[in-house]
Amino acid sequence: MPIMQSEMARRRETPPTAYVSGARMVAISSFTFTAAFTAAADKLELGMLPAGARVVGASLIGENMGAVNAVAGLMSGEPGDPNDARTVGSQLFAATSVQTAAVSATTLACLTIAPSNVHRAIGVTLSANITAAANKKLTLVLEYVF
Repeated sequence: MPIMQSEMARRRETPPTAYVSGARMVAISSFTFTAAFTAAADKLELGMLPAGARVVGASLIGENMGAVNAVAGLMSGEPGDPNDARTVGSQLFAATSVQTAAVSATTLACLTIAPSNVHRAIGVTLSANITAAANKKLTLVLEYVF
């Protein structure tokens, strides 16, 4: 399965949206590796950036994943689409270690992502294979304003 998806990516969880301008929202989406992740072929659709939102902060938190680096950014295609031809950008993180601690994107990297009039998926690729285990997890904490 080339694209693995969090509950938010499957649209079973909804990212927070604001009803007033300038409100800061925080979306937390997690993925537990209950199936093996193959670094050479798999992509993880982890979160969603709502239409009109501007990213002001992002953190990735790895749990029990071992020595692995992550690349994270906007995905091509429609959010939730399981098409394995979709790509993952590096707007937020480029080859960043996510072994067991939270890592934060730079403010400049966050502000470089321009708002859009469509929802966009946040994807992750990993530098190493991840074996399936209930205690292996990756969490994205995405902060944005409208």
